[in-house]
Amino acid sequence: MQYNDQLMPLKEQALNEGEVYPVLRRAIVGLYLQPGAVLSIKDICEHFEMGRSPVRDALMRLDQEGLVTLLPQRGTMISRIDYSRVEQERFLRLAVEEEVMKLFMACHTPSDITLLHEALRQQQELCDQKELDTRRFLWLDDEFHQVFYTVADKLFCLQAIQNVGGHYRRMRLLTCGDRTSMQEILRQHSALLTALQARDTELMCNIFHYHLRRLDREERLVVKKYPYLFNSGTNHESPSPLWKADYLQTLKTKGE
Repeated sequence: MQYNDQLMPLKEQALNEGEVYPVLRRAIVGLYLQPGAVLSIKDICEHFEMGRSPVRDALMRLDQEGLVTLLPQRGTMISRIDYSRVEQERFLRLAVEEEVMKLFMACHTPSDITLLHEALRQQQELCDQKELDTRRFLWLDDEFHQVFYTVADKLFCLQAIQNVGGHYRRMRLLTCGDRTSMQEILRQHSALLTALQARDTELMCNIFHYHLRRLDREERLVVKKYPYLFNSGTNHESPSPLWKADYLQTLKTKGE
């Protein structure tokens, strides 16, 4: 899978009808659009040069996933991050991926370990760069974990987790945006590799549990720092998203 710079969601462009949903979803879960921002069907249609019917269908799908909230007579709000849902999405991944990693432990080959080392090398290389790319780092993190699902022949499970993991995804972007957090993730990945190579299942599971649950403290700090991005925060609605801006980059630029 090739990395996409993922700027496409914010570009003015003509789309095919079937592309409206994935483009809007990526703009939301990638934090190109601010949680709490309100947009209208008219604005979306004009932005993407698309008719109302496919846009409405896409918004209904996103509403069913809890990624937008339909506001009668006012438009559509990008759903704020639901922290209780973040915990449930993370629990789902924890439960599934632990079993996947046990399967991986039982059947992996030296070439599979080589793939993990390469993914880890690329993460370290990115972390060493002056300008950090949070989305690319997270993509490489996904590539690392995808090796387990591929070897265990459980890619369907991975896709299912990703399909319902929009709130958790946004939280991950908010918690791994600095070099210290990235280096900690790298240390844990390295420890996982050590346990795998030693075929120590108990150690692997302990490291894995810590790896996915380490964000508890960081998440609480994020909720405190950006209360307006979460359901528990203020009900003030942002008037509209800045389509040509990148909300995650805006947070970095402001130094928040």
